[in-house]
Amino acid sequence: MKHDPQRETVSLRHQEPRLATELPAAMILDEGEPIEAALVNFSRHGFRLHVKGHYQAGETFRLEVAGWPRLAGRVIWNDKGRIGCLFDEPPGEKVFQAMCASATGYDRAGF
Repeated sequence: MKHDPQRETVSLRHQEPRLATELPAAMILDEGEPIEAALVNFSRHGFRLHVKGHYQAGETFRLEVAGWPRLAGRVIWNDKGRIGCLFDEPPGEKVFQAMCASATGYDRAGF
């Protein structure tokens, strides 16, 4: 099997603890209309969505979750309405901590 550094990076990143959620979210492709989704989990570097449709690996979009800053991401894998994604730029530590707090209901005004 050929060595794939991107797959290795994704695999290592997925070992980060992920916060399980069930937050309403939206995907914005090419500044189009929001596509309804559910944020299933996230970490500092990536996240998983449940969303209708088929999205290609490498496809970029903006993730919107109420109370969070807008974050750019890209599809890494797609499997029957579930997509695994990476943030183009991981949020800073303070922003990430506020995202975690808002997802668990501790601090909705963290931004």
